[in-house]
Amino acid sequence: MNVVRRALIALIAQIALTLTSHSAASAQDQRLSARLDKPTLGAVSAIVDSARIAKLPTAPLVDKALEGSAKGSDGSNITSAVHLLFVRMGSAKKAIGPTATADEIKSASDALDAGVSVRDLARLRAAAGKRPVTMPLAVLSDLILRKVPISTATDLVVQLARSGVKDTDFALFNRNVRADIDRGADPTVAATTRARGLMPRGAAESKPSE
Repeated sequence: MNVVRRALIALIAQIALTLTSHSAASAQDQRLSARLDKPTLGAVSAIVDSARIAKLPTAPLVDKALEGSAKGSDGSNITSAVHLLFVRMGSAKKAIGPTATADEIKSASDALDAGVSVRDLARLRAAAGKRPVTMPLAVLSDLILRKVPISTATDLVVQLARSGVKDTDFALFNRNVRADIDRGADPTVAATTRARGLMPRGAAESKPSE
C-alpha cells in the first residue's frame, strides 16, 4: 500500500508540475503576442521553444523581447537579441553544469555578457563546490560594471568562493566596494582591499594560481 501511495503522490506531483509549466508558457505567449508583430512573434516563439526543450530558462528570453519592443526596436533586432541571449545561456549552462538552476544560468549569462570567459565561469563553479553561484556571479558582473578589470574581479570572486564566503558576505562585500568607489576610491584597490578583509590570511596573501 505504501508503494502504491508513493507512486500516486509522485504522479499527482508530476501532473501539477506539467500544468504549472503549461500555464506559465501560455502566459508568456500571451505577453509576446500582445506586443510583437506576427513575424517577430513566430521567430521569438521558436527560440523560446528551443530553450524550453534545452531546459534553459525562458522568462529571460521573453523579457528580452518585451524590452526590445518597449524601446521601439524593429523585429530583426529583437529576434537577434533574443537569439544571442539564448546562445549565451546555453554556453553558461555548459560551463556551470547541467544541474544549474534558472537563476544561476541567468546570472552566468549576464557574466558572459559582461566579458567573463566560459573558462572562468567553470573556475567559479569549481571553487564554489556544491554551493549556489547566483550571488557570486551577480557580484562579479557588478564589479566589472564598476570598472574593476575583468581578470581582477574574476580572481577575487573565485578566491572568495573557494574560501567559503557566504552569500550574505558577498552582498556586503559588493555594497562596500560600491560605497568605496562612490567615495572616489580606485575600483581595483577598493575590490582588492575589501576582498582581502574577507579571506583567511593565507588565501589573502597568496597570488591566484589560475
